[in-house]
Amino acid sequence: MTMSAKRQPRDFEQFGYRTMRECGNAADAAAICGLEIQAEEKRLQPERLTLQEKTSDTECHISALHSALYDRTPRVNDAAMLTHGIAVFIMLLFTVMAASACIVGNVITFLLLGFDLLPAILSAVGLTALPLLVGHLAYEWFVAKSRVLQILVVVTTLLLCGAGILKLGQARGQMIDKAVSTPRVNSYVDDANTDSEPGQEEKPPESGEAKIHGTFGDAMLLFMIAAEIVLGFLVGRLVRMYGDEDYAAWRKLKELRTRLIRLRAENNALIMSIEIAKRTCLAGILRAQNEQTKRRPPYHRAAIVILFCLFFARALTAQNTERFEGILIDTSASISRGGRTNELFREYLLATRKLLITEPPNTRVWVEMISRDSFGGVREVLKGWTPDARGVFTDDLNRARRQLASSFERKSSAMTPVASATDIFGALWRLKATIESDAARGAPSTPKTIWVFSDMMNETQEFSMPELIDMGPESMLERAKANGLLVPLNGYRVHVLGASPSGLSPQSWTILERFWTIYFSAAGADLRSYSVEFDVQR
Repeated sequence: MTMSAKRQPRDFEQFGYRTMRECGNAADAAAICGLEIQAEEKRLQPERLTLQEKTSDTECHISALHSALYDRTPRVNDAAMLTHGIAVFIMLLFTVMAASACIVGNVITFLLLGFDLLPAILSAVGLTALPLLVGHLAYEWFVAKSRVLQILVVVTTLLLCGAGILKLGQARGQMIDKAVSTPRVNSYVDDANTDSEPGQEEKPPESGEAKIHGTFGDAMLLFMIAAEIVLGFLVGRLVRMYGDEDYAAWRKLKELRTRLIRLRAENNALIMSIEIAKRTCLAGILRAQNEQTKRRPPYHRAAIVILFCLFFARALTAQNTERFEGILIDTSASISRGGRTNELFREYLLATRKLLITEPPNTRVWVEMISRDSFGGVREVLKGWTPDARGVFTDDLNRARRQLASSFERKSSAMTPVASATDIFGALWRLKATIESDAARGAPSTPKTIWVFSDMMNETQEFSMPELIDMGPESMLERAKANGLLVPLNGYRVHVLGASPSGLSPQSWTILERFWTIYFSAAGADLRSYSVEFDVQR
């Protein structure tokens, strides 16, 4: 049972109703309800921390198992694992059937020996465990390591079963012969012994029933021996199949994913319980206030609602934008230069998520791609904003951060670094146009920041850096100015992260760094960082 299941939910609507009736003043009632809801949130904090720790631990286990199963060559095939699971179930079913046959045969044996039913069942179960244990050990130590021994076991059981079926058929034939045979009459005289010659004794006829019983018993013995051999073989094979490393890890991964979904649902329920408490408490206050002021003009109701909203700092005002922020992510194939995989691209995505989850309040943010035609050939990945935060009232800000990060994870899941060219200048032009079209409605002095996650190797027909890099940074800047590629970024702060040196010589990487340094300086921007690392620091 979880902690949330033990905790009894509180009726905040009734609490707000009673508080309003006792106070008679909406502002005082709202203040009392606010303090009580804050106390309730503090009471829930240990439970939320526990759920977050469990969630983090589960995510770590899932990541480790997923890496062990899918980040290798060859990777685990889900279809093969499903087929393996079906095979394990069928093997378990066969093992149960073989064990049932052994137990039934042993129970009958002990009953024929004169045991009572309960002792016979217990003795049969204990006796069945012997071939099970011995067979399992034999399979693990010998049979599993030799294909010949496996074939020998199967052939032996087939021969035993075949011989048992043959014996059973003979017993059936004997029973049919006995049923259709005509009984022979030895004497029609009442006292037959008086007519017999002295010293002459008649031999009793051979008993057909004893012969039938003997043949049937031989058949049952062969079947029981075959069943016990098969039971040991099946148990050994079932244990090996069920204990397969990949299959065990795959099953555990499914179990952990189910647990993660449950933990996240519980955590979300706790978060929502506070929001529900605020609204139900307001409903109780309004219900009590309505009963007290039925005959008052309607504007009193609106005044109380506005007063309560002001207390909880939920005033419905327009967004006050204090800063603009743009993030550019390189999706071109050039970041895979040097034999790299998508590891660098994944680092770009993780760093972007870190930025979004730490967005300051009152920020307007855009996430866009660097691609072949970055200005007019791509759509923005994400746009959004963060609300104001006052003192300890940061619920809305934290919710906005989570929504931005969650939306980015969902939309970036389909992004791959496959673009055939790298248009960094076009991306800067597009982001500048986007930011300034929005900034035109606000103060001109609002700070503007651009984060660039790229190897900074521009590769377009107008400006192909791999071909121009030997000219030197100053000549490259003159070429960029001549082609109209200098983007005016007066007042912008620029951070370049993930400028990987992979595939470049030290001289080439230094030329690139120098070019972008003088480029942003000529553009009027303040280049705050140019690094190969992903250490995002605001």
